[in-house]
Amino acid sequence: MAKVRVRELKDFTGGLNFRADQFQLADNESPDMLNVEIDPRGGVFSRGGMRRINTTAVSGTWVPQTLFPFYGDTPRIMLSTESRIYQSSGSTFSLLEYSAGNPIVVTSTHGASFGQWGTKLYIATGTTGSGGYVWDTASTYATALTASGTAPHAWQTTPTTSERKMPTAELLHVHANKMFAANVRVAGVDYPNRLHWSLENAPENWAQDDYIEINAGGNRITGLATVAGQLIIFKPNAIFALFGYDSDNFQVVEVSSNLGVDTPHNIAVSDKGVYFFSNPEGVYYYNGSSIADIFENLRPIIELDYISVGVEDAFHLSWIGQRLWVSAPYSRTGAVANSTVDFVYDPTIGARGSWMQFSTADSKGLTAGCNWHNVSNVEFRLLTHPTLPYVLQVDMYDEEFDNITGTDVSYTSKYRTKWFDAGSYTQRKMFRRPEFVIKQSAVNQTIGVKVYHDFDEAEGNERRTFNLVQSPVNLGMVWGSSNWGENWSSGAISSLLITGNNLGLAQTVQLEFTGPLGQLWGINSIGYKYQPRQVKG
Repeated sequence: MAKVRVRELKDFTGGLNFRADQFQLADNESPDMLNVEIDPRGGVFSRGGMRRINTTAVSGTWVPQTLFPFYGDTPRIMLSTESRIYQSSGSTFSLLEYSAGNPIVVTSTHGASFGQWGTKLYIATGTTGSGGYVWDTASTYATALTASGTAPHAWQTTPTTSERKMPTAELLHVHANKMFAANVRVAGVDYPNRLHWSLENAPENWAQDDYIEINAGGNRITGLATVAGQLIIFKPNAIFALFGYDSDNFQVVEVSSNLGVDTPHNIAVSDKGVYFFSNPEGVYYYNGSSIADIFENLRPIIELDYISVGVEDAFHLSWIGQRLWVSAPYSRTGAVANSTVDFVYDPTIGARGSWMQFSTADSKGLTAGCNWHNVSNVEFRLLTHPTLPYVLQVDMYDEEFDNITGTDVSYTSKYRTKWFDAGSYTQRKMFRRPEFVIKQSAVNQTIGVKVYHDFDEAEGNERRTFNLVQSPVNLGMVWGSSNWGENWSSGAISSLLITGNNLGLAQTVQLEFTGPLGQLWGINSIGYKYQPRQVKG
């Protein structure tokens, strides 16, 4: 009889990979995972909880578009829907008005565009509006600005506080000590390809000739970002960079002639570069010198039409907690109307970064988000629910539930391994009882395991099932450092070795782990044990 051989899987950092060909998956990649995080040290564990910050629902029609961190005299979270703007100091959201009973009206289908200048927030509401607005947290109401190009004194050649104007625009962006406005309307005429900029250090003064028309790449400017000192200008079918710091030396250079973005939601700026979703190619990253394709492992979802057609605007890219969150209308069973998942990309894991897949307890993908610090400098990682009027804090690793509407609800979590064939799928093997290193729990816990054989991974076709069961350990007390009768332990932080059941006779096996509802769990290692059988001709 052949000796029992052992193969250990300790590295899970490859992350999610949707390639249909299983032979292209690396040992540390997964064809299916949901609501589990990848430990940079190698294991996987259940994601952090999600909890609403506003117990009072946001008023009005709920179609969230933009979440923006504004640090004025006091920190505020700015929220734009398709029609209104709200502000919050960390809990309830209030309408932002320009006078009593008169809320700011957003006309852009992609929400308002914000630009912070010192302690002031400048707001563009769309080309069908008139001018823009400016607000500071010490003021009850925002101030309406007159549209540039409107008499009297339609334009300014030198800075002056007596004229408070701004172009009517879809996009605002602060760069090189100037305010930039793109996709503008001047004197009733739309200029979708025009990039206008203010006078130096004067966001409310604009000269008539300070603009560039960028006509290549589609008939509108769709997004702006700053990367490595460059102003990146996105269009539907091209990307450009504006170099220089003054009207006399600005120079436009084409970065890509075939990639582009459809909406400003398709852009997320990190501290080192910009991520963007180009339809239908996928997600890319530009660092100021080159463009990298980071979507290779997920591209099959587009090629196989798992993304609902007609809801491309549901793609929202957000840079939160040093990770990229991509909300997507993803489904393998039919069209969906809203975002259903968040694909989360961590560029620090592995050689090329790693993808994960999250979904809320009510099977939604959270949309527009941002990092925000409150008045006590406590960080909040925030995203909006696509259908319910709440803003949620994510990455709450001490939370075991999602709380979206006021009730704690558990969420499904699972991890599926690549097919393991011990180097040869043609040779049958008797797979013995594997060993698992799992994260230790302070409570009774059961992790379900499904065993699939010989590339048959259809749901319901598992050949065997068993549970990994652990009971809480007795926690001792250190002499002189605790009081008798107190529960002084902060919870288990170590790991536990558990032996599973036989996996059976097969040429190759695949395991799927399902986590316990309402409990934190994780797996650090899998030790396969098998005996090869003789190969028959």
